[in-house]
Amino acid sequence: MAEQYKQPTVPGIDRKRIALVNGFIGSGKRIRAEGQVVDVSILSDHNDEAWDPFIGLPLSQLRRIRPVQDMGMSAVRKPRISVQMVPWPAEWDAHPPDKLETLAEPEAVLESDEFHGEDDGFFAVELKGDLPPGKYIIRIILRGSDSIRQSFTDIARIGAGIQQMNQTDSAIGFGRATILAEDFDGTLITSDIDQTFLDTKIESRQGLLDTLMELPDMKKPLAGMEELYRVLAGHGYSLSFISASPHFFRRTLMSVFSRHDIPVDSLHLKYLMGTLNQMVRKSVQTVLNMDDYLSKGFTEALDRSMKYMGSSLQSLFDQVGYKLETLLRMRVYRPTNAKEVLLGDDTESDYFIFTFYQCILSGWIHGERLQQFLYRLQFKDREALTRDAARTIVALAERNLQEHGAINPVSAVWINRAASNDTDTMRKEIEESFPSEWDQKPDFSTIKFPVACEGAAGFTMHALETQFLNTEEAVRFLHSLEGKILKEKILDAQRIDEIISACHVSEQQKSKLHAALREHRSTHQK
Repeated sequence: MAEQYKQPTVPGIDRKRIALVNGFIGSGKRIRAEGQVVDVSILSDHNDEAWDPFIGLPLSQLRRIRPVQDMGMSAVRKPRISVQMVPWPAEWDAHPPDKLETLAEPEAVLESDEFHGEDDGFFAVELKGDLPPGKYIIRIILRGSDSIRQSFTDIARIGAGIQQMNQTDSAIGFGRATILAEDFDGTLITSDIDQTFLDTKIESRQGLLDTLMELPDMKKPLAGMEELYRVLAGHGYSLSFISASPHFFRRTLMSVFSRHDIPVDSLHLKYLMGTLNQMVRKSVQTVLNMDDYLSKGFTEALDRSMKYMGSSLQSLFDQVGYKLETLLRMRVYRPTNAKEVLLGDDTESDYFIFTFYQCILSGWIHGERLQQFLYRLQFKDREALTRDAARTIVALAERNLQEHGAINPVSAVWINRAASNDTDTMRKEIEESFPSEWDQKPDFSTIKFPVACEGAAGFTMHALETQFLNTEEAVRFLHSLEGKILKEKILDAQRIDEIISACHVSEQQKSKLHAALREHRSTHQK
């Protein structure tokens, strides 16, 4: 009878303190480590299993995580941490470690001073050193917290029976770092995610809700894109991803990349709560300083406040300020002669961002003129930047000019035609949005304007044109796309041939590709 009433064992709820790290590609003399320290909810059983150290998930949850779950992760206020750089052992190339203890063992070759993060757990630190080129691990060491409120929260959780599985002076997070030689002149690839890699339906409220609820297996790549990234990575091109998706998508997106065996050297996502918190602080300051507000002239002050609120709200959805800032910050730390290929789509502002980024780095507009242009920018009739965002971009532009001089590193811009814009239409929209005045007369012949691409097939054609892929690889890849669906249409042999004919490679190259594909199809049909 006792067995009849025996209760099943239910795993307890616990919390784990981890650091989520963006990753880094750049010089060994200028290294930037950034990320966020958070508390995540786990089952007590998860403490006994292996974790993916770079994603921050137990292996059993890699296919079961949803973005909505991480909306509730708690930022650790003012974490005290240090950052270590650890060489990547060669044997890990074949079998990357799945034990946190393994990653905690190697001795660091460079370490930052102890510092503390922000109230929202975010941290960023610049390490000065002289690391030789190669692959490294960014290791985050927790030293404690400088927040009394956080300390009381931790004590309260212990009182409630939640035993946070973290120890002071222990490693809580890991990221990848690729250190390049100072004279590196190879190519680095930076890609958007939504409608460039993933077929994300974000044009409706239902689509946005579905995106929040999707498991990694439910997020579908655009036809062939996962294979294209693997091919490019196989040629030694480092991959960075920038998305305006919220920061709580990180573990889900990293699980998607892991599922498709796409090596991600850095992933940058947008922190939406930071914008909302800034809006609240600005509103409180206005109320507390109403006399000062009115003394400057009510109409002018009101217009300025409305502009700030409108720009802030719009910046939750637009990408110009966020992506420009991220691209410029990444460029600061890269070797001067490193080249860049930028991949995006035409549903938002990628093609303008990638072009104006080149204008900034070329030194044609900077300082006050750049700030005023960004503050008043209305690409596609949307206000996207606050004055603070404009100032940040101006400061990063100046730093790039100091570090590298007036150099445009971009060698190609490839844009997926998710909204069916063609190359000429995009260029016209960009030119109409350019500043009316420049600090230096621009030479647009040095700019790589965006080229419209029909998904992975179009990207492949331009990779062939720029010699990132050879003809044999392109033929094999294009043939693998046949039968897949792009924009609700099957990529049959005729459609593939049409995409080849529409690209800008030479007629001789097109004829060679058509012939090679016919031969490839014939061989495989037999």
